[in-house]
Amino acid sequence: MEKKIVRILSFVGVLVILTLTLSNSSAAAGEKYPTGTINNICLFPPGTQPDLFNRILSRSIERFLKVPVVTVNKPGGGGAIGFSALVGARPDGYTIGVGTVENMIIPTFTEGKPPYSLDDLYILGQVATIYNVLVVSADAPWKTWREFVDFAKKNPGQKYGCPGIRSTFYMRLETLNRNAKLGLIAVPFDSDVEVKTAVMGKTIPLGAWDLGSARELQAAGKVRILFIFEPPAAAGIDPKTAWLGDMEKNVVEEDIDISHCLAVHKNTPNEIKQVLKGTLQKVVKDPEFLADLKKMELMINYVDGNTVMQKKLPQRLEQVKAFHKERGWIK
Repeated sequence: MEKKIVRILSFVGVLVILTLTLSNSSAAAGEKYPTGTINNICLFPPGTQPDLFNRILSRSIERFLKVPVVTVNKPGGGGAIGFSALVGARPDGYTIGVGTVENMIIPTFTEGKPPYSLDDLYILGQVATIYNVLVVSADAPWKTWREFVDFAKKNPGQKYGCPGIRSTFYMRLETLNRNAKLGLIAVPFDSDVEVKTAVMGKTIPLGAWDLGSARELQAAGKVRILFIFEPPAAAGIDPKTAWLGDMEKNVVEEDIDISHCLAVHKNTPNEIKQVLKGTLQKVVKDPEFLADLKKMELMINYVDGNTVMQKKLPQRLEQVKAFHKERGWIK
């Protein structure tokens, strides 16, 4: 009798365990991504322009996915630390990251031992581009970009100021300088604040920085915007302002634009990638997100991730490597 009871209890126990297992499996299978917090890695410190962009993008993704999306700052190494963290995280869609194509590329060939491979990253999409401008003091003799270029070619060795060296912005400016045969000499400063001071103090005739602060200084009568890389109408400035599109084809094609992209680990399940890509496509059309971009002086410039990976990434890799070799930064 006791043995029979034990057998019955054992059978019941097995049924309970089996039921719980099946129940848990069904629940797990029924869970739809995402169910928890998503960490969005930022490659720069809090308060910087990339950090602010990361936060408005995180906020917008959060609105559509209905889960917290948190900015996690991992600055350093020109993007190496942040993207290494992304590659080192579980490929489950709960760690994403924002950076430029250059942020992704440069650490793979400038470090002693590459911290990751480009093949480890999957780009969900390019989102927005930073407006860059070239500026002179308000009382400078040049009223237009053409006037300044003519002056510079007749008087070789004119200087321009830019924030930092080896930065993407520096590469963009020097690429324009070379391809347009401007003959300018770069003077790197530690920050754009120093560049602005030098231009307004006439230490240098020309300076390069972002549109937002340039617009404010122009409105205050302190500087004059002569050139913008992006379409002036899209930027909301005088449509007659000279811009990159006015130049020869090779100058336009070899421009190194500064655009924010969203990426995940390449091994992230395809269904999760599709959820994130679909969400990003909604975000870039969202009026609230677009209004935030406008306040930040950023241009919406969405490009599908596959296009970025298949066309822009290999082209930019070759271009940036060549730039570094020309200057002896790599062998």
